[in-house]
Amino acid sequence: MSKNDIGTTIAIATGVPATIDSSGFGAMTYSDEIPAMTSIGAVGDTNETTTEPDMVTGRNRTIKGAVTGDTVPFAIPLRRDGNALHPVLAAFKAAAQAQGGEYSIRITEPDGSLQYIAGPVMNWKRTERSTTSYAGFTFDAALNYDVVDVDPAP
Repeated sequence: MSKNDIGTTIAIATGVPATIDSSGFGAMTYSDEIPAMTSIGAVGDTNETTTEPDMVTGRNRTIKGAVTGDTVPFAIPLRRDGNALHPVLAAFKAAAQAQGGEYSIRITEPDGSLQYIAGPVMNWKRTERSTTSYAGFTFDAALNYDVVDVDPAP
């Protein structure tokens, strides 16, 4: 059965866990969950493509090369507490504007499953202002480590 992603949330923690596994990520202290999300880009890795020419057959073969963690785009609508940016949004903005450093992000699915990613947070931008867009922000997170998936408790 298909499901949708309504109810997915994210939270951020400063740094990377001592171990890149569910225990390490689970031991970190995360911000409250972000108050609203518009989209989270595809999460995963990309392999380098290596082409191996074969003069005997005249056909090149493709082999899988090194893995690079992708950069995941996030989009969030503007939320304020009074005149100040919502505290969780402020934490993501501070992470994106910090020079250096890595962060851990917890993505919580509607069914309770978790996905953890870690690396630099960057490229904080105000979304386009137009008659057909929402007021909000975008930012990216680069995956410097393996993605850790945790199934929901039974």
